Amino acid sequence: MGQAASHSLVAAADLQPPLTMGVGGLETALGESPQHIRMLGSTRFMKTILCRLAGEGQLVLRVFMRPVSMAFDPAPQIAALRQLYKRLDGAQHVLAQTRVVSDERAVYVLRQYLHTSLYDRISTRPFLAAAEKRWVARQILEALRQAHGRGVCHGDIKAENVVVTSWNLAYLADFAPFKPTFLPADDPAEFNFYFDSAARQCCCVAPERFYEPGSSVAQRLQQQQQGQSEDDDDSAGGDSPSSLALRPAMDVFAAGCVIGELLLDGNPLFSLSRLLQYRRGAVAASALVASISDRPMAALVQHMIQLAPDARLSAAEYLDRWGSELPEAPRAAYMDRASADERVRALHSEIDTVTDATCAIAAGVACASVRNCRQPASRSLAIKALLRCSRGAMLGDVDLLLPCLVALTADASAQVRAEAVVAIRQLLLDVRRLAPINSGIFDDFLAPHVQFLAGDGSVAVRCAVAAVLGDWLDAAHALAAGLRTAGQFAAQAQAAVARLSFDESAEVKHVLLCSFVQLYGVRAQSLSHVITYLNDRESWFLRASFFDAVFAAALGISRHASREYIVPLVNLADHEAFVVVSALRALVRLLPQMSRAMRWDRLVEAQALVRARPELRGAAGEFVGFVLANAELPMDAGVAREALEMQADRAAAVALGLEGALALASPGRPAAPEERLVRLRDVGAALQTVFLTPVRDPWSPSASASVPASAGAAEGRFMRRKALELEISPAAASAGALRRQRLEGWRPKGTLAAEVCEHNDAVVQVVGTAGAGFVTGGEDGVLRLFDAAALRKNAVFRSRDVRALGGRIAGLAYHEALDCLVASADTGAIEVLRATRAHAFSPALASARLPAGEYAVCLGFARNPLLQSREGGRGGESVVAVTSRSRVLFFDIVDMHVQDAVQLDTRYGRPTALCCDGAAMAVVGTSTGTLVLVDTRFRIEVKTYRHFLAHAITCLAMQAGDSVLVGTAAGDVCALDLRLGKWPMCVCSRSLQQLKSNEVNRRLRVNALALANTTATATTVGSQKYFVSAGNDAMLRYWDLDHLDRSYVVNAVDPAVAAPYSSYRLNDTVYYCENAPPKVGRPPSSPRMSSRAAAVAAAAEAASEAAVAANSARSGGPITSLAIIASPMPMIIAGLQNGAIRVVI
Repeated sequence: MGQAASHSLVAAADLQPPLTMGVGGLETALGESPQHIRMLGSTRFMKTILCRLAGEGQLVLRVFMRPVSMAFDPAPQIAALRQLYKRLDGAQHVLAQTRVVSDERAVYVLRQYLHTSLYDRISTRPFLAAAEKRWVARQILEALRQAHGRGVCHGDIKAENVVVTSWNLAYLADFAPFKPTFLPADDPAEFNFYFDSAARQCCCVAPERFYEPGSSVAQRLQQQQQGQSEDDDDSAGGDSPSSLALRPAMDVFAAGCVIGELLLDGNPLFSLSRLLQYRRGAVAASALVASISDRPMAALVQHMIQLAPDARLSAAEYLDRWGSELPEAPRAAYMDRASADERVRALHSEIDTVTDATCAIAAGVACASVRNCRQPASRSLAIKALLRCSRGAMLGDVDLLLPCLVALTADASAQVRAEAVVAIRQLLLDVRRLAPINSGIFDDFLAPHVQFLAGDGSVAVRCAVAAVLGDWLDAAHALAAGLRTAGQFAAQAQAAVARLSFDESAEVKHVLLCSFVQLYGVRAQSLSHVITYLNDRESWFLRASFFDAVFAAALGISRHASREYIVPLVNLADHEAFVVVSALRALVRLLPQMSRAMRWDRLVEAQALVRARPELRGAAGEFVGFVLANAELPMDAGVAREALEMQADRAAAVALGLEGALALASPGRPAAPEERLVRLRDVGAALQTVFLTPVRDPWSPSASASVPASAGAAEGRFMRRKALELEISPAAASAGALRRQRLEGWRPKGTLAAEVCEHNDAVVQVVGTAGAGFVTGGEDGVLRLFDAAALRKNAVFRSRDVRALGGRIAGLAYHEALDCLVASADTGAIEVLRATRAHAFSPALASARLPAGEYAVCLGFARNPLLQSREGGRGGESVVAVTSRSRVLFFDIVDMHVQDAVQLDTRYGRPTALCCDGAAMAVVGTSTGTLVLVDTRFRIEVKTYRHFLAHAITCLAMQAGDSVLVGTAAGDVCALDLRLGKWPMCVCSRSLQQLKSNEVNRRLRVNALALANTTATATTVGSQKYFVSAGNDAMLRYWDLDHLDRSYVVNAVDPAVAAPYSSYRLNDTVYYCENAPPKVGRPPSSPRMSSRAAAVAAAAEAASEAAVAANSARSGGPITSLAIIASPMPMIIAGLQNGAIRVVI
């Protein structure tokens, strides 16, 4: 009955002996002979065949053979069946286009063929999402509402009789009013004969349809067979008053069984024996639906399968009561008779109305339709729709969206192929976690296409591949590194880069150079290819792009190799001025790799450019300023002064910092003529000798290491990306004196005071509140309020209040002066709350909602003295929100209306962090290592900074003065001086030996040292004198900014993990490492001793890494967020990836 329950059943049916009857008997009725394709199923009651008609395509033919041994007239049943389908004509979600034909041998029922039934779809990848399951349930109820409204009952609703399209549009098919309404409870043979055509022991028959011997139903059936009563088996049911007719409640029960099987991923609610037990009351309905995780839908199924028929509602009433839980799909999903192009255009026109609850449905429509689109423009619209659907539950989906986009990379249209390549990049960047079952998507799925795309015949496609290949590699290393995959993909990517390096198109080479910084693992191997671009005399922009990207290649090799091979390539004698400007900028970036002699030679060349080529004065003056600012030997200040005086725009020179560079250069002659000086005695000034104490550099090391620094420290860029969170402690300048006194000089002991696990997912943010409270927000979408004072009173420590925002918590911030809290969710919602003294969340003071697809990633507060609040009492306080679409929004904290918006350049990367000083500025960090300074008074973008190692920024915290602590994806915490644009300090949780080994072994060696256990993922600043960092090894590291040699690991439990105290300087940046540097002595006298010493060192490092891994396993996983609170005592609040909250004092 119905079409195939599974493909295996179809294969088994094909092996059966040929039927004694054929389909040739239909030729007279249909006007043509149907072509037999295959058997779909065969039972003693009816045979099901897939056939083809020349004018109508594939049809499903059900055949009922007339009994030969007895007189049987099917005319009444045929007439009733034809009348039934006539009633259903025009009903939605009902497959009513059915014909009934009979001859002297058999009765034939024909309907349209759909490839997939609901039973097949449940077990087919990609599996149905929760929203899609709800939509299918809505369609089943809508089909029942349409049928029952026309007085028709189905009689045999089961998963095999619900057919679905490729985008999950469902139809109720194969109405069976001719089957018996009632079945004997003591004879399973009759049930198997009529209703178990798939032989899978699933029963969707209502319990009231079974009768016991001697019951009233049995007596009426006996009277009907003996002819003592009228034929009251009205097969259509519905409006018939007969007690033996089908009832709508019976169909409702069967539909509930089908929906329950859908929600249980193919596990049926009832078998025949279990249904009979349920009929007798031996099984409770609540126990049957206990395994359904979707609780609202579980309540719907439980109500539909109630034992009493009168307790069940009608299908229309279920739609009214549970309509809010059953999503309505976009209009394009119901366009079953439209072409694929029309369906895609309709979906794109209403894509802005698609919500997170329906994005999975819209994505299914786009994926199913794009395969059949004839016009390239329609396929391009489908790609745009797929990217808009990648949010909510479908964010970074690799089961449905990625295969569809990869298939489009082989499209006939070059535009579609290029757009698909770019869309894959965006999709991979949105992936947060990679399930083990999908660990092979890079090696097995994407790797075969990389070489194919790199040799595409279209320049646009090759340009797209060159632009996104770095992001593909970045995603592969970030997502698949822990699963030990993506090795073949990296090899294919390296071959693709080599192929693109020799491309005949200069545009492709130009794009490849623009993305050269991101090609971490392959740029050193490709350097020999891209050097040849300097010989291209026709493409000046290609030479300029080479100089823009050459510094990235220098970071991947040793300093000696950079001096010998990279720096000499930077030629300042090009006839094109723009190329020389790029070369000068490259020299600025390569200054750390240059020797003193090289710097002096380049300085002389730049001086000549200042005099000879006026159009190069600005760039040459910038280079001179940087050389003097980083000078390590006395230089003639006249060279810099001459460059300064020849500037066409003196304001530009001030912006470049050349006046500050003059102060750093030691003068070789008087700074000004003697006659310009005014003697103090001439103006009557009294002479007084003042002894000035040298100003100590706050970032200078207490004891410099004697080990020479190396450029290999730049290899820290290869460390695995992890989430890193920073939060200013309550001991900021606005805190009270008592709170500052408690945190001043505090050094935690590492005692675990409490640990609770109330979040169901990773903790996103922890903030302290007024009094002794703190608030946590998790990816489970819940805010929890804790009372830290309860640690002194109660043995049980748990949250006092809970608030849900309807989506994953994305940002959280607290304003101490206003005593208010602002939180955001990935649904776009932003709420301003207050934690009352009774330790409970207040109702939302104000709220806002961003446009669909956009949400606040980071939050903060800013006070604008230039503005006055409309309410008059807030003094210009604003909420600063950085959104997922690279916008910085300023909200009025009173009513949360948008005051201003600053659009950041998308080339900066995705926003990942935010910090505000509360008065004049905010700093935004991005995934590409760019920091954007925004003026919160005038709401404009002021300046950008680039991380000196190009690490992705993961967290920020405002330090005293104009300094910002910057946490990176590589696990290092660096200090940035916003005024000077310098990086004076960088603290590392890695030893100096490991940094030196990175220089030799590069990326492979770093991966072998278990980098996942040493990546810093959270940092908190406290009292402006110290900060605490934590990472995947679950260690809390206390860094004393006054005496960094006194820094230590708070919760160290293994002596193999040493305290951080060593330091060394490189390019005006002081690095602090945990373990002591190796002693400098005489080198080994023999190769044997050298290899033995190396083996001992490798064994020591392996033992240290093993201890780190063991500590992480004992501690329960990575720490994702931190906060320092001062009341009732100084303590560290740590949020873990497993949802636990840990309190350390």
